[in-house]
Amino acid sequence: MDTAKGLPIERNRLLNASFLLLCLCLLDAVFTDYGLRFGHIQEANLLVSFMYEKSIVLYYTVKLGLPLLLLYIVTVGKTGVFLRIGLTSALFLYVTVICLHIFWLIAVAI
Repeated sequence: MDTAKGLPIERNRLLNASFLLLCLCLLDAVFTDYGLRFGHIQEANLLVSFMYEKSIVLYYTVKLGLPLLLLYIVTVGKTGVFLRIGLTSALFLYVTVICLHIFWLIAVAI
């Protein structure tokens, strides 16, 4: 059970984590766009590939809209264990994806 003193700190951590996730999603979207545009990579996610081929605006809207929705949920909603686990998992996944992007950017530069 959360105490009254611990609650604002927990919310601030979730807000910071959500903002970090938004930044990582933006980096992922820009790096992926760059790689696809210049033929350095191929999109493995079929849904993202479909969105990218349909419209760049749709691609960026979805890629940035989902973390913005999560940030909104963290701001106005209750912070439960599922939200914390989901946010932590998403951060881990996106850090891994950004590392892969950095790897292929270095590979392309060499």
